[in-house]
Amino acid sequence: MPELLVNDYLQLAHRPDLQILTVRWLRTTSSPELRSGYQRLLDFAQENNSTRFWLVDSRRRQHLDNSDVHWLVRDYYPTLRPRLGNQVFLAFLVSPAQLADTTDDETLPPLPYTHGDYCSINQFTDEGEAVQWLTKHLHPAV
Repeated sequence: MPELLVNDYLQLAHRPDLQILTVRWLRTTSSPELRSGYQRLLDFAQENNSTRFWLVDSRRRQHLDNSDVHWLVRDYYPTLRPRLGNQVFLAFLVSPAQLADTTDDETLPPLPYTHGDYCSINQFTDEGEAVQWLTKHLHPAV
């Protein structure tokens, strides 16, 4: 399993058997670190056969600035399809407190959410449920 540690705040791993890219934020990040980390993630996905199914473990990032969330939605997500060639599925693994923070932000769409034809996003507090959601999209029912 190809794995990459980006500085001290981000670990990336590709599971070719599941066709899932696992992203683990290892600590709270500054906005520049977060944005740099997401750019590195996109490069890593492209390097690994344009992997489009991402498990993003954000539980160790205790604080997320709303401006970063809006940057993701406005600037980052629209780059996914052009770079990877198809819709990307992101399953965010969050703590219950983080889930409450994002569901309280009325400026964000309710989840699960499909952002244009770029990506589909959902949040989970259980890793098994997150992987199940990703694999459901990997192998949709006929």
